Amino acid sequence: MKGIIIAGGLGTRLRPLTYQRPKPLTPVANRPFLEYQVALLKQYGIDDIVFATNYMADLIVAHFGDGSAFGVRMRYALEDHPLGTGGAIRNAADMFPGEEVAVFNGDVLTDFDLSSLIEFHHTHKAIATITLAEVPSPHPFGVLLKDKEGRIKEWLEPSEETKKALALDPDQTPGGRDFINAGFYLLHPDFLAAIPHGVPQSVERDTFPALLARKAPIYGLAPGGFWMDVGRAEQLLAATQAILGGQVHTAAPGLAVGAGTAIAPNAWINGMTAIGKCCRIGSGSRLENCILMDNVVVGEHVRLLNVIVDEGTRIEDETLIEGRGSVPLVVASGSQIGRGSRLIS
Repeated sequence: MKGIIIAGGLGTRLRPLTYQRPKPLTPVANRPFLEYQVALLKQYGIDDIVFATNYMADLIVAHFGDGSAFGVRMRYALEDHPLGTGGAIRNAADMFPGEEVAVFNGDVLTDFDLSSLIEFHHTHKAIATITLAEVPSPHPFGVLLKDKEGRIKEWLEPSEETKKALALDPDQTPGGRDFINAGFYLLHPDFLAAIPHGVPQSVERDTFPALLARKAPIYGLAPGGFWMDVGRAEQLLAATQAILGGQVHTAAPGLAVGAGTAIAPNAWINGMTAIGKCCRIGSGSRLENCILMDNVVVGEHVRLLNVIVDEGTRIEDETLIEGRGSVPLVVASGSQIGRGSRLIS
């Protein structure tokens, strides 16, 4: 089985972090996010992988190259214009004619047991198998209804208006639980052939509903384990903490402190903070539930709480930066924050 990772989105929900890098290269516990997906595929013997990419594709190519440094073969399906999830999958799958493929959405962190998914897929002779995750409702994800054998009966994708409403008010009271599309698919060549070539298409809104209407054998399985969509700042921080805290069993381990970083002996940093390479943390400073990217300088007696600081930022002495509530405060790349500043969201 071959691998496809969809890594072409603009990452608008993670701005300003994605002005300098594509979303899939955003560090999570000091490792570009895509490395976790590559390592998981490789762990289960899927070592011939194509990235379906568009936005800042040159940076992804520069990081992974031919894949040999990561123990895989890496190729790239570049898009002249955005093709949507379906078009991107078809464009990438053309590199694997006649092959089954495992497809990752590029913003999913998981430790799914892929061997059980592959066995289920083949046992049921599925044209497609969709991994499912159980989450509280309401939520911005597509809901899948299945029978007792796991065959998908209906796919209910939320409208963009619903997604925006939930993004503005994410703390709505849960009203039940749903099985949602977890962003990992196993696809037979017949499924891939049903996606038109070179045409923008959503696999969620177009391909799956059309095939379900034709009673195609599409199945869903909830394998359990850890799963998280990493598309917003609060999810980036939660994913980092899940890796540092061992909640997700990644094939590529994360790192709390990057190489070349110097931390003053009397600085205080909690275990749910990740600090990148070549950073400097001054005397008496206190960092709690934070992400610092590479080359960040923190002065003396600085207090950072629930903050994401992008690379190259300088924070001078006696500064307070605090993100309150569920959403961290994000400091853009290259920022200069003067002595004694107070930033509270």
